[in-house]
Amino acid sequence: MRIRLCVVVLAGLAAGCRTAEPFDAARRDDVANAIIAQWPQASRIAAAGLLGKYGPPDALAADALAWKDKYPWKRIVLWKEPDEGTADNLEETVAYEGPPEIIAGRIGFGGPVFVADGGAALSARSSNEHINFLALNLADEIVRGARTPEQARAFYDRTLDLSSAGKNSRYMQRLLFLDRSEP
Repeated sequence: MRIRLCVVVLAGLAAGCRTAEPFDAARRDDVANAIIAQWPQASRIAAAGLLGKYGPPDALAADALAWKDKYPWKRIVLWKEPDEGTADNLEETVAYEGPPEIIAGRIGFGGPVFVADGGAALSARSSNEHINFLALNLADEIVRGARTPEQARAFYDRTLDLSSAGKNSRYMQRLLFLDRSEP
């Protein structure tokens, strides 16, 4: 029964419609912590970080947690297990204006970015939020013509290497293309 309810809530969240909350925030937090207690360590750490930053998830399942409308994100989904052969279990989606066919045609720099929600959003899927910030910032620069896909790929790789060495980049701290006057 609980799994069916979680599937219905996740489906409603994915469709962007409002669903009745099955639990209050405190209960969702308790359930989320019970769920992630069964997850592998890396996924537990990622989930704990997201719970601390964004609060209880809006939707819960045994293998995923999802948040809706947590600035700057339109949607956040964390899966228990990454895709086979990768550590990419965090997908974050941001509203993004523009013709989807143009955006999709331009962002092919090999980063973890794709057009979502019928062209009304961009999503990035990686192992952490910092990499998603980097990928989405570069996708925006490609769409605007500030970088070529090849330049973006080189910058992406170099920035990840520098990050591994302890260097910080503003590209990995926030979405640079959002209006600074928002929260």
